[in-house]
Amino acid sequence: MPSNIKILPSGRNFPSEGNLTLLEAGLHSGLALGYGCSNGNCGECLAKIVSGEVQQVRHHDYMISEEKRSTGHVLMCCNSAVTDIILEAPEAQSSKEIPRQHITAKVRNIEFVNDDVALLHLKTPRTQRLRFLAGQQVQLGGTDFPTATFPISSCPCDDMNLHFQIPRLKDDEFSDFVFNHLKKGSLIDINGPEGDFVFDESSNRSLVFIAWHTGFAPVRSLIEHVMALEVANSMHLIWVAPSMKDRYQDNLCRSWQDAFENFHYLPINAQPGDGTVSTTSTLELLGIEPVDLDTYDFYIAGPDTFINAYDQNPRWRFATIPPAAANKA
Repeated sequence: MPSNIKILPSGRNFPSEGNLTLLEAGLHSGLALGYGCSNGNCGECLAKIVSGEVQQVRHHDYMISEEKRSTGHVLMCCNSAVTDIILEAPEAQSSKEIPRQHITAKVRNIEFVNDDVALLHLKTPRTQRLRFLAGQQVQLGGTDFPTATFPISSCPCDDMNLHFQIPRLKDDEFSDFVFNHLKKGSLIDINGPEGDFVFDESSNRSLVFIAWHTGFAPVRSLIEHVMALEVANSMHLIWVAPSMKDRYQDNLCRSWQDAFENFHYLPINAQPGDGTVSTTSTLELLGIEPVDLDTYDFYIAGPDTFINAYDQNPRWRFATIPPAAANKA
């Protein structure tokens, strides 16, 4: 039977079972807990056990002072729950609280899902994982490689395995490098994260996610994060692309719709800026009356021509896909 972990001061709860560390269990449940190396070396995940019992499941080199030990402090990355736990632990409340990091990761896989999009899977060292919030972006590249900024398309709950959706672009050095030169096993630098296209966890409103082509990358990260949090919000996903083949993870979206009663998927064929999608047309498609807009949060990702078709509601969140990911050849 899983143990229940309550985090102070936020008061949020998450389950933990087996030999999952407190940190792993919290990340898998979508919490933005504070940590650094996640390997017992830096001490960034030091937290105080207010009540309950834990056991150490990993060795750590970080020296906890006698004073801290005597007040119940442990490393979340090296201890698992034996009983229900109340834990005082740091949590990031905004993107400003996520430190900028430099990590050299290895190319685990490159999948060319069609002629125009490559799915890039990077794996970080076990001792230096990337801490980020769903929806954020990083700079990829390095000393010997061209650089470009792309949104992370995976969930922060798996901080070692980072996924990106890279379009083929004309006269773009990074795109050319990925499609023609990058190999499995290559090392590539990651700098970041950055960006405020992140989930408002204080909201209990229904959610509408709208993406154009590779704008699906940060939207996927957000959706998987919301699913990890197990919030009860109704979710709608609208994925706009020139044709069906350009919705290169259509089966994934349909599997979400099949698996979750409150998830609804609507694919649309269109070009950015052609007038097919706008605030008015989207509300009509979803059956939302303008008077009910305050009961929804919108997350919209795409190039400027796509974003400009929507009202700039101050509560809505927008991600302008950087030029290297917006101007499809």
